[in-house]
This record gives sequence, structure tokens and C-alpha cells, in this order.
Amino acid sequence: MINKNSILFSAYCALLLVTAPFNLASFDTYYYWDWSRHLDLSYYDGSPMIAYLIKLSTLLFGNTLFSLTLVGICVTAATSWIIYRTARQFISIKASYIAMFLWLFSPLVTVDLLQQTTYDTPLCLFWALSVYYVVRYIKTQETRILYCISLSIGLMLLSKYSGIVLVLSLFIFLISTQYRNLFKSFHFYLAVLLAILCFSPVIIWNYQHEWQSFLYQLTVHQHTKDIHPLSSMAYAFFGTLLPLLNFMLVPSLLCKMHITAVTPSRFLQNTKHQIVTLCWVISATFFFFYLLTAAKAELRGGWLTPYLITAALLGGYCYQYLHYRKSAIGLIAVYAVISVLIVLNNGYQHTLIPAKKKIYYRLMQQVNNQLTDIPDKVFTSGWFEARMLFFLKNKPLIYTLDCGSLQNQYALWSENINKQITHKTEREILYIDLINRSQCLSNYFDKCVQLTVQTITTPKDVYSVYAYRCVNDAPLNHHS
Repeated sequence: MINKNSILFSAYCALLLVTAPFNLASFDTYYYWDWSRHLDLSYYDGSPMIAYLIKLSTLLFGNTLFSLTLVGICVTAATSWIIYRTARQFISIKASYIAMFLWLFSPLVTVDLLQQTTYDTPLCLFWALSVYYVVRYIKTQETRILYCISLSIGLMLLSKYSGIVLVLSLFIFLISTQYRNLFKSFHFYLAVLLAILCFSPVIIWNYQHEWQSFLYQLTVHQHTKDIHPLSSMAYAFFGTLLPLLNFMLVPSLLCKMHITAVTPSRFLQNTKHQIVTLCWVISATFFFFYLLTAAKAELRGGWLTPYLITAALLGGYCYQYLHYRKSAIGLIAVYAVISVLIVLNNGYQHTLIPAKKKIYYRLMQQVNNQLTDIPDKVFTSGWFEARMLFFLKNKPLIYTLDCGSLQNQYALWSENINKQITHKTEREILYIDLINRSQCLSNYFDKCVQLTVQTITTPKDVYSVYAYRCVNDAPLNHHS
């Protein structure tokens, strides 16, 4: 018998694969691609898992748009399967597919995981896997599952630091239910040790680099202006949380009312209700954590994607037990149409809605046509500007010079070659940037020739890319 749900899932994955070679990923993707060319225990901006996944893909398929997009497609498909398998632990096959499609077709998933490849990509995979094994433990009470949970959590933290929100959620669930008895288990502490061991590469890297990454993440998104916390939270709720999570907030609310309507002790007597409580605790903790975070920091839309995992599971539960069937199917249909349009609009050749990233893609093609010989090393001013250099035709190594832009990981990679420039042993370079850097470059080189500025004019703005060939006449003489 043909499963219509499997056909729909396969058809959508096929569409993603067909469009992958033409998918112009959001430019942060190319920063993480450069991580994959410098594999390390961790990085200035965060955990290293995304670099490992991109490296695996590029080893198989080269440094192409297809390789980068494939990571997101594979992770999204795997996460969808994990959500389905998790849902099958406590709801029917049909309701489990509903949960899976609520996740898969959510526009936030499409934008965050399929239109870019960042460290949110593996975060969602191992977040879902952690939830799956917690649900399995609730169902089976098998000790070995504790180690599967800890391994999944360790890999999640190796993907992105914000996985700590799930750890906090699980701790709240643990102390508020009968599972607090795990604190008496020797295996529980061994499992915690295993999770720390998985995360240890990040700890080692930070120790070696004076805790730079941890300090950066604690401060980088903080509000720079004197903004009142309550107004900031209100802005985050109405400007980010509500628009991006929209109808996926409803299952959590419905399940909370359902839990409240039943005597709590009675509700937690069977594993199905324990799983619903788990999903609700995770969703609620996540929501309020980021709402409170917004009081002190700028909230980014991509941070919210993991919320959809347990929200989708609760959506499947509402479909089966609270009889919101037409609403769930209607929401999936609307989400699917929006997501397909987003996918089709993201090609570098043709787009339905203009995007700034396509302008810079075209500018870099003009630079490729302008430069007949691109050296194996290219310089720019910071990590933000470096992202577009992915499109240079021979994929040179990318370094930065301090011209006022944030360098982040590039400051570490460029340290030695910057010393060579200071000592004038690095005689000639190609420098590419988004603004005129003649004044800055004069601090590093004896002579810089500005090449023809590549420009694209739109009705709203003028976009330019500046290129320079810079030389130093002779190395400095260090002899007295």
C-alpha cells in the first residue's frame, strides 16, 4: 500500500535536492564554510560541529553551493524522521506524520535550516535526538538510554552553546517529577560525565584562548543603548517571537490547558501524559528563557527554531486527542505553500522577490571576470566582508587586516600573516572590500592600486565592491 505521507515527504526532499545546486544560501553559511577549511577543536564564535559536517560534504561534493545546501537538507530530513519516531512513542502513525510535517514545512525551518547552513543546523538535529532518547527513557526506563541521552546532549552542545536551554528544561522536568530519583543513580552521574567529555573540545579550546568564545557569546548580542527591559521584551514578543512562531505557539497553550484540566497527579500516572508534560516543559522553558533574554540582548529569529521540535510533537498530540484535525491539516497546507515559494525564490539565477545577497553574488562574478589571476591568498577587513569571498573562482585562503571591522575567527587565522605584512616579508596582496579602504591600506603597504570599482545600482541603493593590489617595496632590515 502506498503511503501518501511518505510520498509527500519524498517529493519535498526531491524538490530540495533539485534546487540545491542553485540555492544561494544566506551569507553566514560561507563563514562556517571557511571554518571547515581550518578544522579545530572549536572557534571564536562557537562550537565546531557545523565545520565538521560541512567538511564531510565538501570532501564528497567539492566547495559548491550544492555541498553547503546538502548539509541542511540531510539534517532537516534526519530531524524530521527523529520527530516522527519520537511522536510514535505516544501518538498514532497519522498524528506522528502531522507532527513531522508541522516541523518540516514550518517557514522558520525553511529559512533557518534550508536557506542557510549555520550552527543552528546540527543544533536542531541533536536537540531532536536528545528529546527522542528522553522520551524513550520515559517509555522503557532502560539504564542504557541514559548514556544515549548524555551522548546526544554532548553532541548538541558541541553544535551550539544554546543547547544549554534544553539542558535547563530537562533539569526542570527532572526535579518536578518522580524522575528526580535519578539523582540517586550512579549511572546518571556517569552519563553527565560522558556529556561533559563530548563537550570537552570546546572547553579545551577556550582554555587555550583565554575563554574568548564564552566571553564573546555572553556579550556580543547585548543591547548597546539604554533600552528599558520591559519595552525590549515587548518588542521581542511582538516583533520576533509572535511573528516567527505564530500558530506553533498554540499547541503548547492547548496542552497546558489540558494538563490543568486534569488532576496533575492523575495526569502523570501514565507515560503518554509524562511525555506531553516533558514537551510542554521544554517548550515553555524555551519561550520564557528567550523572552527574558530579550530584556538584555537582541533576539535573533534563527535562535527560535529548536522550539518547533516539541511544539510539533504537541501539535500531533492535539491532532489526535484534542480533535484539532482540520486546523492542523490546514496549517500544514499553508506552511507547505509558503515554504515551497521560499525555496523557489532562493536561486541565484532567478528570484521572485529581489534579495541583497543576489546583488553581492553578481558583484563577485564581476570581480571574477575582472581579475584574470587571483592569488592563493586574499585579504579583506572582517568576517562579515569575508563571507562574499566564497564566490571567488579559485577559492583562495581568506585573511583579514584590521581596518575597523569585527574580525572574529579571522583575527586568529590572520595573526601570523599580519606579522609578515608588518615586517614587509609579505610583499604583495589582493585586497577586496565593500567600502573604500585606501586610507587604511596605506598603514600597511607602501603602494596600493585601486582596481575598477564593481558597482550595481538599484532603485533603492548603490552596491559596490572595491579591489586593490598592494605591495611593499622591501622587507624591513632588522639588523642594527
